[in-house]
Amino acid sequence: MQKPMNTFGILSLAFALSAAPLSWQDGVPAAPAAPKAPVKEPKAPAKEKAPAKEKAPKTVRPAGVWYGVEKAPDKKDGAIRIAAYNVENFFDAVDDPALQGEYDDIKMTTKPSRVQAIADEIKRLDADILCLEEMESLEALTWFRDTYLKDMGYKYVYSEDVGYYRGVEQACLSRFPIKAHTTFVTEDLTDMDAMRDGEGWAGKKPDQAKKFQRSPLKLEIDVNGWPVTIYSVHFKAGGKEFDYQRESEALQTIEFVKKDLEANPAANVAVMGDFNATPSMKAPKAFGESGMKGAYDFRANKDSGTKDLYTTHDSGRAIDYIFMSKGLADDVLPGGFFVMGTMHPPSDYDWKTDPEKEKVPAGYASDHCPVAVDVMPKDGAPKAAPAPAAKPG
Repeated sequence: MQKPMNTFGILSLAFALSAAPLSWQDGVPAAPAAPKAPVKEPKAPAKEKAPAKEKAPKTVRPAGVWYGVEKAPDKKDGAIRIAAYNVENFFDAVDDPALQGEYDDIKMTTKPSRVQAIADEIKRLDADILCLEEMESLEALTWFRDTYLKDMGYKYVYSEDVGYYRGVEQACLSRFPIKAHTTFVTEDLTDMDAMRDGEGWAGKKPDQAKKFQRSPLKLEIDVNGWPVTIYSVHFKAGGKEFDYQRESEALQTIEFVKKDLEANPAANVAVMGDFNATPSMKAPKAFGESGMKGAYDFRANKDSGTKDLYTTHDSGRAIDYIFMSKGLADDVLPGGFFVMGTMHPPSDYDWKTDPEKEKVPAGYASDHCPVAVDVMPKDGAPKAAPAPAAKPG
């Protein structure tokens, strides 16, 4: 028989029942307590952005002789200096009725200050045979010689239309007789595709390479009984889209040289001028692959880091060359090749906004530097070049 609860037990039970949740008393499960929101830690203060650094103004390289040698080397007794120079749109002040409208030559007249600068560079160069690119005409060349170079001994001059719509030509100033000359304005280039042997050639462009844009000028010069054949060239300008045209022009010129050498394997032949192509491009490389020797191989300084000594154009590229047959290359003096430095505009100069050359520095002559090579005729040929009437200034 159970003992009745004492007073303490009854009070304890009543306290426990009163403390129980009502849900439990009603038989309903208790809902879980809502989770407490996490305590947000205070954000670290945002870092202040450092003020943007102002770009330092680009350093402007001043005008001066940037490329080539500052002074042409002295010529050895008996040596013949052969050179090429693009004189950049040389037009005289005589109006040519054949050049009108967009290409009116009178609007292109070369300013007297630049004509004088070109003459000064030619005097410093002191070449015996100098081929020029971008000369307006034989009349312009003759006037230039008689007015600015009358003390240089250039008794023989020649320039001929090479089929270019802007009216500039290849030309020559020589201290030795020019016995013959010819151009190839109508030459068909379409058969040059067959000469593209190996890899690396540009793809065919049906709208290109039918004719030379500017024909080579071939000159036969008699150096006191020592004959020299020169092809003065100015290949197509422009970017890679014109590689196919330049390559065809180069290949056709090589074919001309091959015919000369078939007639006389020992002939002294040079192809020189503005190739509008850098050394890694196929147009100049094709001449080396044909067996001709580049005058660059005879440069005086073969150390590394001498790129600027052999850069030929204001754009910082080497695009002017002299390639020679074995017969002529055998006569090159050691170290006989050089690029003669000329005045370069400051680095902030933009030629596109200065078509009339109003902003070029004093002494500016052309956007190209002359390239030259000294040779010593062999086989007992008389070696003395006609001396200028006065020493070049």
